[in-house]
Amino acid sequence: MAELHFDFRDIFRAGHYGFNVRKISVHLFGLVFAYLIYELLVYTSLLIAGGGAVKQFWDTYALLPVCPLVDYAFEDITVGAMWIGTLILFVCFFLTSTMVSKITIQQLRGDYFFSIKASWGFVKKHWKAVFGTLVGLIVILVLLALIPICVGLLGKIPMVGRVILMFASVLTPFAFFIGLLMAYLLVALAVSLFFAPSVVAAADSDTFETAYQHLAMIWNQSWRVLIYETLLFGVKAICTPIWVIFCLTGFALAMQPICFLVPTDMQHIMWRADRWLGGSIDKLAAISDIDSFKVFKVFDISPEPTHLPITLDIAAIFMTLSLLFIVGLVIAYLFSIASAGNTLIYTILRKRIDGENLLEVEDEEDVSDPATPDAPLSQAALNPDAIETEEKAQ
Repeated sequence: MAELHFDFRDIFRAGHYGFNVRKISVHLFGLVFAYLIYELLVYTSLLIAGGGAVKQFWDTYALLPVCPLVDYAFEDITVGAMWIGTLILFVCFFLTSTMVSKITIQQLRGDYFFSIKASWGFVKKHWKAVFGTLVGLIVILVLLALIPICVGLLGKIPMVGRVILMFASVLTPFAFFIGLLMAYLLVALAVSLFFAPSVVAAADSDTFETAYQHLAMIWNQSWRVLIYETLLFGVKAICTPIWVIFCLTGFALAMQPICFLVPTDMQHIMWRADRWLGGSIDKLAAISDIDSFKVFKVFDISPEPTHLPITLDIAAIFMTLSLLFIVGLVIAYLFSIASAGNTLIYTILRKRIDGENLLEVEDEEDVSDPATPDAPLSQAALNPDAIETEEKAQ
């Protein structure tokens, strides 16, 4: 079992607990799955839109994901596909975060070999609690919001609307307390976006208990939630750039001999990969000191070659996939820090709130029935003469 201080000092371990092959792999798999679904939905919507939508999108963004919040001149069906893809990413993140949180809490309890398969089995049993908490809080908020909405709609009725508003004004103090409750639930909903997977994984809780734990954290340890999350953000801001530097340096060192020996072919490969990634490689090389090895330098090849060797196209495909894999590793590590860090924070807060140490798990000892054959035999049963002597004495 890990030795925790149960205070802010434990937050700085999030970078270490997040840097784990199993945890990063879990988040990476979720990212890859969500990315493939996103691209499939977007390009399917572009095909449905027809015209030159596919070619225009490919020439501008290619395989680069586009945020649906940005104001682009897309068809409504494409924007809807982007939102659905974003929702799938959200669902995948919560499922994989629950898996990583379960692996983390088991690691803190001393089970260093808790497998990905076991964590997936846990998620299949408890996923309803993770999403049920979010849905439940949203439903309660909507029901509370319906009260003033209904009053406002009744106030729009001709002739009697003002009379209804007059009588409804008597309930203004009651409406004030409803507003306070809605504000409290909004904070709980925001907190649940950070802690729902960690609470379910660490406490094996159902939907009701998970929602209660969020409300208890806000009511009893709100300032610690804010401070600890700020510290966790600082850990992410330090550890993630370091991981980015290591990934880019490793990739550059591996590609440096190829760039030196076959520079022309490498230029064509990077140029093609840059086109397929929406110009991201060229933007990356523009960052100061990021391309000291001249690996990410994209040369302007114009006019565009029409007959490149098929081998270079295949190499460009694998180069593109490799760069996407590196980006996925970086994001997966960031998500892993978040999942492990929030598990640590919840473990600390649970100890502060009710004194319960979630790392201490009582072992269930199997007590055999004395009447069963496996029960230990008494000394009298092993010695028949002792039984006869006891009967004569009686």
